[in-house]
Amino acid sequence: MKKLSSLLILLFIGGITRVSAQADVKANVAIIKKNLADSKASLKKYEWIETTTVFLKGEQKSVKQKQCYYAVDGKLTKVETGGSTQTKQKGGIRGKVIENKKEEMSDYIKKAIAKIQTYLPPVSEKIQKVYEAGQTTVQILEPNTEFKLSFPNYNEPGDLLSVSVNKPKQKIIKADVSTSVDDPKAKVLFDVTYTDLPDGTQYASKTVLDAPEKKIKIVIENSGFKNAAVK
Repeated sequence: MKKLSSLLILLFIGGITRVSAQADVKANVAIIKKNLADSKASLKKYEWIETTTVFLKGEQKSVKQKQCYYAVDGKLTKVETGGSTQTKQKGGIRGKVIENKKEEMSDYIKKAIAKIQTYLPPVSEKIQKVYEAGQTTVQILEPNTEFKLSFPNYNEPGDLLSVSVNKPKQKIIKADVSTSVDDPKAKVLFDVTYTDLPDGTQYASKTVLDAPEKKIKIVIENSGFKNAAVK
């Protein structure tokens, strides 16, 4: 009888835990979706500089800067500025080898940057779809405060988007993505740090993509926010 009572208690506690976890998922998904919608609307009144730095085997290869703003049609527009630089290649046979290697990597880098953009910002409808399918999981980072929600197959089969939130502040802290560029077996990882503007608008301040098999790292930083001029 005593064993039966203990079992019932454990089942009861387990049920409460599952209900609590489900509540955490629902509440935090709502925070993510609302934050994404509010920030997307608020960002339309700003313009800023996007700086993309590419590293190969730990060596900086290029820096490109673009002025970003939303046009009157609501489309995000990016115009390259004069702040872009590229590492000069050496002459001779070694220079040609480096140049050939650069050309081989160039296409991959373009694809990697394009891939990042398919996750930034996350799309509320895709998040909701994963949630409704019952695939969303939650990890407690700090009890009652910080949670990490994972959305498998968010953009394509086999990928994983994770979003960390601060529940009391109703803010996104960061996002992490595991995906691939041109080979499903060669995973690339990138993490996104979120920052607040003075009016509370959140934006992806820094994104770092790491492609271990290619020995490539791409860093994208957004800065210099100011009220947008009329375009």
